[in-house]
Amino acid sequence: MNPQEKPSRVPWPALALAARFLLCAVFLVSGLHKTLAPAEEFAAVIEAYQLLPADVLLPFAHLVPFAELLLAFSLAAGFLTRLSSAASGALSLMFFIALGSTLARGIPLENCGCFGSIHLTPAQAMTVDVCMMALAAVAFLRGRSRFSLDAWIESGF
Repeated sequence: MNPQEKPSRVPWPALALAARFLLCAVFLVSGLHKTLAPAEEFAAVIEAYQLLPADVLLPFAHLVPFAELLLAFSLAAGFLTRLSSAASGALSLMFFIALGSTLARGIPLENCGCFGSIHLTPAQAMTVDVCMMALAAVAFLRGRSRFSLDAWIESGF
């Protein structure tokens, strides 16, 4: 380190770990709620967004919860951390854009579909999405710490 540089006062490893675990928790809750309910319920919520063709709704309703669970487990373990973080941010951005689109088109949503039986208003869900994108950015930039499976693999066990 350059003697003129001040050491960072930000505890990046701890913040990145917290970001990964917060993302994990949200995706775990969201994915479990959707997985435990019939996919047709989530497909009906997705249909209300008026963004996808009818023949894609059910496959999408089956895919999203498992993607959320996969991301949750990957983030918890710190496995493929940068990819998992980027995918988490992208998924949150997709949800944010979908919600914004429905608001801009004046489509009323009774349920955003984010957490199954837990209903959020579109504004609440968009706020969660913004927070998720911020957490994903921290995890992407700083998440590969000694507290990750990635670091363990790189060390050669």
